[in-house]
Amino acid sequence: MTLVRYLVRRVWHSIPTLIGALLFIFILVRVLPGDPARLIAGPEALEEDVQRIREQLGLDRPLHVQFIDYVSTILRGDFGRSIKFGTPVINEILFRLPYTIVLALVAEVIAVAVALPLGILSALRPNSKVSYITSIISLVGASTPSFWIALILIYVFSVSLKLLPSSGAESPRHIVLPAITLSLVLMGNLTRITRSSVIEALSSNHVLTAVAKGLKDRVVIMRHVLKNALIPIVTIMGLQVGNLLGGAIITETVFAWPGIGSLLIDAIFFRDYILIQGIILFMVLVFIVINIVVDVVYAYIDPRIRDILWRMT
Repeated sequence: MTLVRYLVRRVWHSIPTLIGALLFIFILVRVLPGDPARLIAGPEALEEDVQRIREQLGLDRPLHVQFIDYVSTILRGDFGRSIKFGTPVINEILFRLPYTIVLALVAEVIAVAVALPLGILSALRPNSKVSYITSIISLVGASTPSFWIALILIYVFSVSLKLLPSSGAESPRHIVLPAITLSLVLMGNLTRITRSSVIEALSSNHVLTAVAKGLKDRVVIMRHVLKNALIPIVTIMGLQVGNLLGGAIITETVFAWPGIGSLLIDAIFFRDYILIQGIILFMVLVFIVINIVVDVVYAYIDPRIRDILWRMT
């Protein structure tokens, strides 16, 4: 029951964040240039037709009335209907969501499979050539824009070598380039965090004691070093899953991947403010859920953190 109380408490504390996000999203989409009613009616439509559409969308009412209506519909689980597609926003999000989830998971798996061994190896040999090369690669990966990586990969593997498709999602081969693009950005941060966490754990007293007892290096690393180094690693991994939604906006657009990111770009160009609100709100909810999950994982990795969190409930 302690875990349930903690989850209820975290959800309750997330409500002000959600309300602030709702207000921010509502204001943001209304300061964007362009008139949704004019876009729907067409550039040559009469002003009477534009005004009628504006009344149908509720854009002629005061902003505070629009915000109250918006919040009330969200509380009922209704994200509204897309202006561009004419379908419920939640349906459009759920249709595109599997593509983004698959892309994010594949990118995360690639990043973890490469970054963790590199980070651990460079930490065990801090003054070696491997450590210096790993540091340079991680710095370049973390600081290079994802769109530039995407264009380079397209030029090399699609245009020059003609090995992989550059756009679409018709086969598993189409996910290779966008997944590598996202994973390269993740690798840089994860490698650096893993390296610093392992180095810090190696210098702790209980690890030095385990080495003094004559335990094998493999046992010391697996049982004592990695367990204590996991907390910051889990943190960055959890945050990266949320950041993948933001990073996927550019990557999905470049590779024409039909996920939530490309859907958001289409909504912005069409000035579909209802769809924009729904997508951004969905991303905020994902971040909130990920933060709660990461905190729960903390508690099960480190008993000290679990005791502190449980006492707070």
